[in-house]
This record gives sequence, structure tokens and C-alpha cells, in this order.
Amino acid sequence: MKFQILKSFFLSMILINSIFGKNPNVIIILADDLGYGDCDPFNSSSKIKTPCLSKLAEEGLCFTDAHAASSTCTPSRYGLLTGINPARTGVLNTLLSRGESIIGEEEKTLADLFRSKGYRTHMVGKWHLGFSWDKQWTDQPLRGGPIERGFDTFFGIHSSAGSDPLCFVEQDRLVGQPTEPISISKYNIKGEKTEIRTQAAPGFSVEETTPTLLSRAIQKIEDHATNGNPQPFFLYYASPIPHQPWVPMKKIRGKSGLGDYGDFVMQLDWVVGEINQALKKTGLEQNTLLIFTSDNGTGPVAHKMMKAQGHASSEKFRGMKAHRYEGGHRVPFIAKWPGKAKVGTTSNSTINCTDFFATFAELLGVDPKEEFPTAVDSQSFLAALFEPEKRFPRLPMVHRLNALRVDDWKWLHPDRKTRFEKTKPEDYALYDLQKDPGEQKSLASEYPKLAEEFFETYKKFDQEIKLK
Repeated sequence: MKFQILKSFFLSMILINSIFGKNPNVIIILADDLGYGDCDPFNSSSKIKTPCLSKLAEEGLCFTDAHAASSTCTPSRYGLLTGINPARTGVLNTLLSRGESIIGEEEKTLADLFRSKGYRTHMVGKWHLGFSWDKQWTDQPLRGGPIERGFDTFFGIHSSAGSDPLCFVEQDRLVGQPTEPISISKYNIKGEKTEIRTQAAPGFSVEETTPTLLSRAIQKIEDHATNGNPQPFFLYYASPIPHQPWVPMKKIRGKSGLGDYGDFVMQLDWVVGEINQALKKTGLEQNTLLIFTSDNGTGPVAHKMMKAQGHASSEKFRGMKAHRYEGGHRVPFIAKWPGKAKVGTTSNSTINCTDFFATFAELLGVDPKEEFPTAVDSQSFLAALFEPEKRFPRLPMVHRLNALRVDDWKWLHPDRKTRFEKTKPEDYALYDLQKDPGEQKSLASEYPKLAEEFFETYKKFDQEIKLK
């Protein structure tokens, strides 16, 4: 009898290891408003030193043609988690004011995907995808947040570190009520500091937001290693920096020589280094796919202030956050996967953060069309991780409103607010990104048939749009 019990136990362990042992842990670190040119691996002339990101690039693979799902925070995060182009459903930052969850119940997330394959799913950081609430912050459960969108655990903040409510959220409840007066400094477009008076929960500090979030993320990693759990984990660390308010830690303040923004980017670099180091210390590094990227380009205030000091936050690209030019959505992207992704290499394959869904589905042996059909805009880039020297094709990629990327061609309307039905084919610009990455000279008049073809391609997409 005892032999049969032991035999059953060992058979069970073999079965568990066969299910969980082959799949890697996955960590996504998402920066907030970090430009393509704000870190050394993507800008050799960067005036902001980011040694930890440089180290990660040496240990992993850099994608030089990676794109956020949108050029602003909320739609970008929506696309990353759902595999749906936010332009398809009309997701914009303005939807937050409705007091509703932006990800619908029928729209599955990366957390749902990983959970379906036996992963523990954790989120730490900035949610920014709304909760269903009555526009009054109370001690009642917040509906429609990470816990109801596939995550087993959540610790973070509703929006930016300087936006109400100034308190942490754990699982689906506020950690304390914002009742104590607090003053927050932000910069305006002129580069002037302004003071904003509001209220925060007792003990909540804007300066300590990132250290607190980082501590929670590292705790998740350490707990997994200590418990010896064969079940893999997915950790989505949505950093609230270097988005305003810029409040660098005392030990980093002044180090960049470029003011608070430069210092805050260096603090983000430190965060990445701490997470990378935690994986090494716990022995989880070898079986973890660690990805670093950003939600969009540099904010307009930071872009202007850095330019005045000789630092190009968008590197050679035109535009910044909220723009459909490359500077608005082309983002740094590093993937480290020891023993799998080639070390110290670069890929010029075009990828989008909506592609996480199909990529991880392929990794886990899931058919997204069958099991997760809502991720309609996701295309796997898994092969590019293994063959970075090869440029893999990607289907046409829509950028927000009236902008399209096809191979190395970029087609867009100069006015980012004009509805498509009010435009004409001749209104659009056409750029060859291979020869003109800065999008300075339109070739629409030289390639009228190509411009018309792209107009028709976008028209078909526009007809499929179903606004939330």
C-alpha cells in the first residue's frame, strides 16, 4: 500500500514537471513615456547613461523596429494586454473619465492566456485601464480591474503616480483613503515647475511609489524561488516612470546632469537592473524570458527640455508621445532569454506590442484563433527571437487614426484628429522609412498608386471599427 502511494506521488510529480517544467517564466517590464533615444542601447549619442539597460542588451536581443500599440498610455496598455489594436475599438485615454473598465469581459488578456496554461499571474504597477466605479473612491471592491482580467494578484496604482487617487490598490481595494493634504510638483510645456495640491492616503509618498512597487515585484520573484513551485509565473511590471511627476530618489538625484527627467530615466534603469539581478540571485534567470519596452514615446515636456540640452529623446525619429510619426510609437525593446534568444544581437523585424499575445500563444502551444479569438491584431514574433539575423514580414500595422505601416512604407494624414471619412487620398503623406526614417520627405506624388492602395487598405480597417 505504501509503495502504491509513493508510486502515485512520483507519477504525479513527473506529470506536473512535464506540464510546467518546459515553459519559461515570463516578465514584461513596461516603461512609461520612455523615448526610443532615451537609453544607450538604442541611441549611441544618448546623454542619459543607462548601464543596466546596456547590460540587459548585452545579455539579450534588441529589436530596433518595435512599436507600442498606440502613442499614448491607455490604448497602448490595452493593446499590449489584449492583442487588439486600440484603433479597432476606439480606445483612447479619454475613456478613463467614464468610470468603466476599458477591457471588456469578453476581451481576454495575456494573464488569461498564461493562466490557461497553469501559470501564476501577477501584476505590479500602473493599471491605467479603468475600474467600474461610481466616481467616488471608497473602501468597496473595484470592479473590472486586473483581478477580474486574468491576474491572480495585483499591487499598484490606478493611474500615474501623481493622479488621483493617490494611494495604492491591492487586489481590488484601495490601500487607505486619500484624506491627507499633499503637494506635487509637475513641469509645464515651458519647463516651469508648478505645484498641484491634492490629497493622498496616509503614508503614501509619490517619491516612494517606485521603490515600493519594485519591492513588491522582487518579492514575487523571491517567493517563487523560495517556495520551489514548479508552476511557472507571468509578471507584468508596469512602471509608472519616467512619466511625470519626476521625483528621482535621493541617491540618483543630480546624476544625469540633465535635470529631473534625466535622473528619472536613470532611476528606471536602476529598476531594470534590480529585477534582472533578482532573477540571477534566485537562480530563476535561466528559465525566464525577460522583456523590456515602453508604452509610447517621450512626453512633449520632456522631449522639449531634453532637446534644449542636446539630447534626442526620439533619436533620429520625428515626433513624440501622442504623434503617429515614428517618435510617438517606435520604442526600445529588449528580450533576454538565456539559452534561447541569441545574446548581444539585434533584429530589424517589425513587431508591435499587440504581438505579445500570439507570440506567447505559440510559445505555449495555444491556437489563439481557436481559444482566444479576440486577439485579432496579434502576430507572433517568436521566430525572430531565435533568428534575429532574418527579417520577418509583418501584416499592415495601423497606427492610431489615419496612419498605416506596410513593410518600410509609412502612410499618414498630417492632421491626427481628422476623421477618415472626411479625408481624401491626395491628403496623405507617404514616407520610405528605409531611406527616410525621420519622415521628412513625402513621396506620395511619386507613388500615387501605392498611396491609393494604402488608402483602400485603411478604408477596409476603418469599416471594421467598433467604438466602445
